[in-house]
This record gives sequence, C-alpha cells and structure tokens, in this order.
Amino acid sequence: MSRRRNSEPLKPTARTPLSLRLWPRSLTFRVIAFSTVWAIVTLVVIFTLITTLYRQASERGFDSLLSAHLFNLIGSIGISDSGALTGAPDLGDLRFSEPNSGWYWSVEPASEGVHGDLHSSSMTTTIPSPSVAEVPFNASFQRSYAAEGIDGEQLEVFESEFVLDAKNRAARFRVMGNQSELEQEIATFQRRLLTYLSLFGVGMIAINAIAILLGLQPLRRVRNALAMVREGTAQRLDGRFPAEIEPLANETNALIENNRRIVERSRTQVGNLAHSLKTPLAVLLNEGRALGGAKGQLIAEQAASM
Repeated sequence: MSRRRNSEPLKPTARTPLSLRLWPRSLTFRVIAFSTVWAIVTLVVIFTLITTLYRQASERGFDSLLSAHLFNLIGSIGISDSGALTGAPDLGDLRFSEPNSGWYWSVEPASEGVHGDLHSSSMTTTIPSPSVAEVPFNASFQRSYAAEGIDGEQLEVFESEFVLDAKNRAARFRVMGNQSELEQEIATFQRRLLTYLSLFGVGMIAINAIAILLGLQPLRRVRNALAMVREGTAQRLDGRFPAEIEPLANETNALIENNRRIVERSRTQVGNLAHSLKTPLAVLLNEGRALGGAKGQLIAEQAASM
C-alpha cells in the first residue's frame, strides 16, 4: 500500500448537511429568527383560542336570549273562549318593532279550535318554516333551525308548541333572531383582536430583537478585545464581563499568559544558546585566521557567518 503524498489535501470524512450550509451562521440571526417564529406561532394559537371561545360564548348567549324571548312570548299569549289567540307581547327589545330588522316573533294555531295569527310589527311578511318531518320537535315540543329572513339575512329560529288551556288547544310560537348580526359582531371582534395582537406581536418581536442584540453585546466586546491583543495594543482581555462570558475571558487570558511565558522562555533559551556558542565560535574564528591558507580562510568565514 502506497503512502499518501504530503501534497495531497485531506478529504473530509463527512459533509456538512445542506440545511446547516444554507442556514445563516449568525447567532444573532438564529436567535431572533427562532424567537420571531415562536412569537408568531404563539399569537396564532392565542388568536384561534380567543376567537373560538368568543364565538362559543356569543352563540350560547344568542341562544339563551332567543330562549328567554320564547318563554316570555308564551307567557304573554292567551286564548279566548271562541279560540282566538289574544295578547300583546312586549319582549323589551325595540328590534321587534323595527320593520325587517331580522328580529321577529309569531304565534300560529297548532290544533283545531284555534284561529288567528299574531306576529311582531317588524315581521312584514310570512317566513316559512320546515316541516316537522324535516326538523322534528324534541321531547319538550321545541326545535330550532336556520331560516332566511325577509331581506335575505340569516335567521336562527326557536320554535315551540304549547297547550294554552284545559281543552288541549295549542299554538305554535316562534322567535327569530338575526344570525347575520351575530356573525358581523364576531367578525368585527376578530378584526380588532387581529389588529391588537399584530401590534403586540410587532412590539414583542422588536423588544426581543433589542434584548438579544444587547445580550450578545459582551461577545462583541470579547471579539474587539481579542483584536486588540492580536494587534499588540493590549496584553489581555480587560473589563468586566457577564457571568456566562467571564469564564471564557478568564481562560483566554490564561492562554495568552501561557503563550507569553512560552515565548519568553524560548527567547531565554535562544539567548543562552547564542551566549554558549559565542566563545567556541570566537576560538574557531581565531584558529582559522591563525591557520591561514584556503582551509583557514574557509573556517574563519563560516565562523564569522555564524
């Protein structure tokens, strides 16, 4: 097996992964990039969580409001001996008085012997309801479904059948709320939350970047101090450093001091060697001159050159 020639460069045994070669070597960039990505992921999770909780709470509140209006409507309606529906419900919400507001109530006969229709002043036309086969009542004779409003708005409808007297005469009660208004409120909240979180995120990223730059400042001081040592304008790393950097500075100063001692010791040894060779060289020089001739001249010249 032939030996490798000294002139041949050594080939690396392993190649640097492509991801590491493409990734910037700047520690500042890496830390800021990681903190920025983490901040963005955190804010996205917070935004999703808050908007989901807000939507759930808003929908529960919306359903609770419709349910309360439905019970108030049932309690405000009666029936006469002739079977006519009677009553003037006041649900305490002006939207039931505004035409085509998307907030309506209606009472319709649900059994024989009952006649007459009642509805809110906001309801200017009939809003159809699905059949019982499509959306059945539950055990409490209640159901809820979505419907299209008079102006095309999305409605949430709560409906119930209720027996009004001992003759088992019943009526069907409906309370309708504007689901589109709820969606608009949720969308407005989401836009505001997104704006606030974006401003907060930009500020947080800026503060993190400033903190990281200030935190890495001692490393720049170490680099500048090493440059001064290399240029000969300083003998050691001077100044106070943070607890994380101070061991590095101390080890560097110890290395510089050790190298200085090695150089001084080498200089001393070279001086001693020169001093020890001075007398023998002088003797050779004198002997060469005394010997004369070509050989004597050669000895004298070599001794003089040394």
